[in-house]
Amino acid sequence: MKRPFTHIALLIVTALVATSAFGQKLKSEEIVAKHLESLGNAEVRASIKNRMAIGHALVKFVSQKNQAAEGRVVLVSANTKNFFGITLNANDYSGERFVSDGKKSYIGFADNGVRSVLGNFVQSNSWIIEDSVWSGWLASTWILAASTEKAKFSADGIKKIDGKEAYVLGYSRKGGGDVEVKLYFDKDTFRHVRTEYKRTSSAGIGRTPEQSSRFSETRHKVVEHFSDFKDEKGLMLPHGYNIVYSVTGQNGTTEIEWNFSFSEFAFNQNLDEKTFSTGTGQ
Repeated sequence: MKRPFTHIALLIVTALVATSAFGQKLKSEEIVAKHLESLGNAEVRASIKNRMAIGHALVKFVSQKNQAAEGRVVLVSANTKNFFGITLNANDYSGERFVSDGKKSYIGFADNGVRSVLGNFVQSNSWIIEDSVWSGWLASTWILAASTEKAKFSADGIKKIDGKEAYVLGYSRKGGGDVEVKLYFDKDTFRHVRTEYKRTSSAGIGRTPEQSSRFSETRHKVVEHFSDFKDEKGLMLPHGYNIVYSVTGQNGTTEIEWNFSFSEFAFNQNLDEKTFSTGTGQ
């Protein structure tokens, strides 16, 4: 006689668990709304017209572990304009400069008229600077905090990042593109902790089928990590920022890592408009 009741009880428990799990599934707009709440009071966010972040930079050439370079990193943002700059003490790698006036961009040269692999990636996909996806909430122009009109989002479930669960949003730019973008938000705090950019280039074609078979596709991946969140004038900002670039193809895998630690933040400064100049004569 107990079996039917046991069976019914089991069904009820299963249904409750399923309902609970279903209730945890958030829509993309709900994730965005909770993320905005995590950034700081809406009134405080609205009062910040521009932002500057300055810190230490360390670059590691992971595929050649004996190489490293140090320097400074500066991020400046205002309205829809962005400046991302790194200066380094390496003779063959002076740094990076990504600039956008909100409509067009300028990607600087790393050394002697040649861009770095990271610079080439951003140059080929300059919309990530122009649309304020790059550098996340470190910039006041961050697309989720400013406007989402240029993008579409999809809720792509939950994934573990560094041992912690995170909501994943798929990002699609209106007008399309060949880069897959995923945004990750801490499941508990809804802080933006990671952005992934992936692009695959087709394999080359040789003169003969035998030659073509030796070519392989090239896979590019850039990952931004955000950590060490602290309060700055009422805003919860990441003080740790890490970028990992990797490319896998015909010649194996190359990986470079940039580590930044921000120690200074300034708000509502009297900025020189030349900071956001995209002229190539710089």
